[in-house]
Amino acid sequence: MRAPQQAFAAIWFATLLVASGCQPDESEGDSPAAEQEEPLAVATEEGPVKALVTLSPATPRLGDSLLLTLTVTAQASVTVEMPAFGEALGRFAIIDFAPREEVASDGATTASQRYTLEAPLSGRHRIPRLRIEYTDERGGGASAQTRELLTEELPFVIESVLPDGTVADALLPMRARLEEPAAGVAFWGAGAAIGLAGLAALAIWLWRRHRAMATLRERESAFERAMQRLERLELQGVPDDAAAGPWYVELSDIVRRYIEERLAVRAPELTTEEFLREAGRNAEFSHGHRDLLADFLARCDQVKFAAHRPGAEESRRALDAARRFLAETGDAMAAPPREQAVTA
Repeated sequence: MRAPQQAFAAIWFATLLVASGCQPDESEGDSPAAEQEEPLAVATEEGPVKALVTLSPATPRLGDSLLLTLTVTAQASVTVEMPAFGEALGRFAIIDFAPREEVASDGATTASQRYTLEAPLSGRHRIPRLRIEYTDERGGGASAQTRELLTEELPFVIESVLPDGTVADALLPMRARLEEPAAGVAFWGAGAAIGLAGLAALAIWLWRRHRAMATLRERESAFERAMQRLERLELQGVPDDAAAGPWYVELSDIVRRYIEERLAVRAPELTTEEFLREAGRNAEFSHGHRDLLADFLARCDQVKFAAHRPGAEESRRALDAARRFLAETGDAMAAPPREQAVTA
């Protein structure tokens, strides 16, 4: 857990202790049984890539933390792009996030993302399909293709904290009149309330700052990933007529995926016109950037859908246009993200 999250957790825990009078929770006796349950799991496999999604505990109750883990294994010479932070998980509160990647001696890779989540309500929920992109380069750079793997949905039920069949159909009898607290007790009670309010305000400020920094880091990571993919594509050289289609598919996907991660635009699900309209609504890109993007995507669509066969010089210009767009829009990341971009 990172430093801001540690500070937030410590303050929040202290707040709960003061508010509850440091009394233990009688429901804690049920936790060992829950921890022994096998987690819910769903596996998906496509070609050289396998994905496993697990969720524990298998029968959570409202207020329990949910541990969601996505593990992806890929054979050697297969490059995997994991989902962007929090992608498709907006309905849950993300408490913690821990990515990891390992490379075996045979070149196979294992990447994982572990989320600690909280659900807002009891009842039926589901972990939506998570999208993983991978590039299969086992046949050589010229035949490399970028494809997409979608995991299966993972349904689960969060039980209510009320016992089954509990219905409040009658009013409880009136309690006895409470005695007036002594003056000293009232004074310390008011001081404790003020202290709690201050701790809560500090906790909210730390959490908002952490979310803002996490958003900025994710935007920087989107730029770095796009530049790395662009450099790998450039090393393949400009394509001939036979390889022009896959080459331009990869080139346009680099730019569309970059914008998707920067602006939370679902690029794969939109046509070029719809995608340009959604991206154009964001104030981060100037009119010049939008015109450059529209011209670039139109040239890529001519190759992908209109059987246009570009020459080497035209392909180099398309590559330069993509690099220019990434470089110029990447400069906007120097400013911190706006408040509305980090609030849930």
